Amino acid sequence: MVIQVTETAKKHIESLAGSESAIIRLAYDSEGCGCGVNGLPALWIVSAKEADDVEIQSHHLHFIIHRLQAVFFEEQLYLDSEKNYPSFRLSGDGQLYGQNIRLVDKR
Repeated sequence: MVIQVTETAKKHIESLAGSESAIIRLAYDSEGCGCGVNGLPALWIVSAKEADDVEIQSHHLHFIIHRLQAVFFEEQLYLDSEKNYPSFRLSGDGQLYGQNIRLVDKR
């Protein structure tokens, strides 16, 4: 899995995470959504990688995803944000996953 991050999104993440070494988890958050296949994409700042996490290739930042949640996303992803807007847009070649995705600090 690969995620391309725009320069605007990179700067936004770095300003929120406070460190270039921060770990960003791409999650498929199904809490409160009913069954496990109903969920929303989420971005979380976490303190460490867990045993079932896999790396997402990115030139700029350190992204991970739980290996079982990777099935909900395409192999090629794009992350963007707008200046002065507090959320992100996540898309793939075939779909838009969300355009109001918040980055939540869970450290």
